[in-house]
Amino acid sequence: MARPSVDPVALQVLLNRGVFDTIQSFAPGRRLVDWTDGVLAVERGYITVVEFAPALTFPDATVIDVAATHGHLELVQWLHANPLYTITGSPAAIDGAASGGHVKVIQWLAANRVDGCSSEALSNAASGGHLEILQFLRATYPDISVPGTAYHEAAENGHIHILNALPPVSHAVTDYPYCLMDSAAKNGHVAVGEWLLARGLDECSHAMDYAAEGGHLAMLKWLHEHELESCSEDAMNWAANCGHLDVVQWLHTHRSEGCTVAAVDFAAENGFLPLVQWLLANRSEGGSSAALDLAAKNGHLHVIEWLHAHTNLDATTAAMDGAAKRGNVAMLDWLRLHRTEGCSRNAMDFAAEKGHVHVLEWLQQHTTAGCTTDAMDAAATHNQLEALQWLHTHRTEGCTVEAMAFAAEQGHLRIVQWLHAHRSEGCTEDAMDWAARHNHLAVVAWLHEHRTEGCSADVVDVIIRAGHLRLLQWWYAHRAERCTTNAIALASEYGHLPIVAWLSARGEHTTHKAMNLAAEAGYLHVLRWLHEHRSEGCSIDAVEAALVEEQPHVFKWLCTHRTELRLAKCLRLAKEHGPKSLVRWVQTLIASRKQ
Repeated sequence: MARPSVDPVALQVLLNRGVFDTIQSFAPGRRLVDWTDGVLAVERGYITVVEFAPALTFPDATVIDVAATHGHLELVQWLHANPLYTITGSPAAIDGAASGGHVKVIQWLAANRVDGCSSEALSNAASGGHLEILQFLRATYPDISVPGTAYHEAAENGHIHILNALPPVSHAVTDYPYCLMDSAAKNGHVAVGEWLLARGLDECSHAMDYAAEGGHLAMLKWLHEHELESCSEDAMNWAANCGHLDVVQWLHTHRSEGCTVAAVDFAAENGFLPLVQWLLANRSEGGSSAALDLAAKNGHLHVIEWLHAHTNLDATTAAMDGAAKRGNVAMLDWLRLHRTEGCSRNAMDFAAEKGHVHVLEWLQQHTTAGCTTDAMDAAATHNQLEALQWLHTHRTEGCTVEAMAFAAEQGHLRIVQWLHAHRSEGCTEDAMDWAARHNHLAVVAWLHEHRTEGCSADVVDVIIRAGHLRLLQWWYAHRAERCTTNAIALASEYGHLPIVAWLSARGEHTTHKAMNLAAEAGYLHVLRWLHEHRSEGCSIDAVEAALVEEQPHVFKWLCTHRTELRLAKCLRLAKEHGPKSLVRWVQTLIASRKQ
């Protein structure tokens, strides 16, 4: 794959903080951060950025896996050769490359690295029909058994050439939640069905149901002709739901399972009037009130008119409630003139949530149901200021303290300000807590200045877990609450390196818990920083956690860089918790250090 071109001048601008700050001062947008998203650069194959960006971060530290999954061989090779990144690979590299059909990447990884792959690689290759990859993996890693998912992925996607290349069907396949014939039927692969039948693999449980849902009439006929009984009421119900009239008619003529009232209800819900008409003319199951209710909700007036004129089906208040939620005044008018069910308080509540002021006005004029406090609360939550003002002026139900809390949580400062100025319900500490959790600094600052409810004692913990550095800096400058636990360790546990660095610069203390937690979570970029800038180190618990949590790149880094860890102990833990490839890796490392 050709290297993505990057203009060298543009790159220097993007990587120069001073130049970028000057440009940014004249343009709107998000503030520049002090680091570069390394994972995104690797996903896109931007090797120039990876080579030269001064502060890459990798919250998901297995970057070789990312590069391999996206087929960037040159980047995989560069990362492998770089001492900082050579250990950032795992079996997921080949697993991911198999999914994308990146055979050259897989061949290079197998020849140059010892990570190996998992059975998922075989399933991924089977799913994509990548025969060359499947054959290579089976030859290179003979100890990995073919999982049942590989057979099902091949059958579902019509890859007979893959099925031919796989070993004879094993118990792992027949023990799967559904049968191979079911998988073939999902996408209408008759040829796969014939392949299975020829080998005596005729067991099926829902094959006809799945074929009907997908509209695969040829598959249905084939299953029926070969007496592969796998049909239920779901077949006609699901076909009706998807608008497959020809399938419904065929099932009616050739099968006896029938359907339920759900068939008419589904067809009405999705606006398939010819299907509704055919079912009611040719079947006896009929429909339920859901037919009218759901058709009204989804705006299918032609279905509503026909059902009203030609059937005795009932409706409920859900019909008008649903129309109100969608803002459909034409439907509301028709229901008012032709039906007697009316609406419930949900109608106005739903309309307020969606900001349909014209519907609120219509409901106020033509109905008496009213609303609940949910109306204003929902309008506040969804930033519907006009609806909020209308309810305040024309209704008496009011709102609750949740209105301001929900608005704060969503960052709707103008709603918070309006509620503060015009309503008396106020708020609780939830408002500041929830705004902080979602990094709405402007809302937090306004609440701090204009409200007295404050926040919870552990709100700084929440901010650190979420990685909101600017908000944390504001908090330390304006409020007294602090982290209730080891702040640097908490930030390390969640992979937030900018916060780790900022807290460290402030003189915050920590313990070996910081490195242990970063190791357990797989945050190698945090481990590197702590290794270079802090002296607390780690304990053997970090090694064990990395193994138990399947973080081989972290395990390798710890063994390579942390001198307080005895390799003999690491080897014992690898034998207890890790794959054989890691055991061999530690043994090789021990041998190299003895030389």
